[in-house]
Amino acid sequence: MTAIAGGTVASADFNTYIRDNLNATAPALATVVSSWFPASGVNTLAERYPAQANTSGSSTTTSTTYGNLADAVTTSVTVATGTMALVSIFCNLTNSIGGGNPNRTWMSFAVSGATTIAADDCRSVNHASSSGMRWGSTFLRDALTPGNNTFTLQYRTSTGTGTFSVRRIAVVPF
Repeated sequence: MTAIAGGTVASADFNTYIRDNLNATAPALATVVSSWFPASGVNTLAERYPAQANTSGSSTTTSTTYGNLADAVTTSVTVATGTMALVSIFCNLTNSIGGGNPNRTWMSFAVSGATTIAADDCRSVNHASSSGMRWGSTFLRDALTPGNNTFTLQYRTSTGTGTFSVRRIAVVPF
């Protein structure tokens, strides 16, 4: 529709070209408070919802490969993503042995659902001491398959008993 000075606008034209376009803005499309609209393709938006999960208790592992903790409490979130998500992880870590590089504890995250990615040291927080320390980091996880993806904290130790408490994961999907 092209406006002409002094011309009239028919109600059908107004509804099609003005009202309906205004109803296609992100604020008009939002269905949940705190959602946001990253591009999901050329001229296409997708409503996304950030999510977080917290576990306040303490638990341990002696496993040298990534997995769950002894208390079997899983700290995870499921979100609809595009091909990327910003993942933040935090926890208190200690190792019963301490003493340096060979005696470390790690916390990372795995992705399951539309995407399957194992936890790894490259996207982890780690600590080498028998005295506790609170660590956190944020990672841009790319190469995701769009759809519902679950991000789950996983843990490991190089030796000794790793203790993990006040665990948190937050995911902002793109």
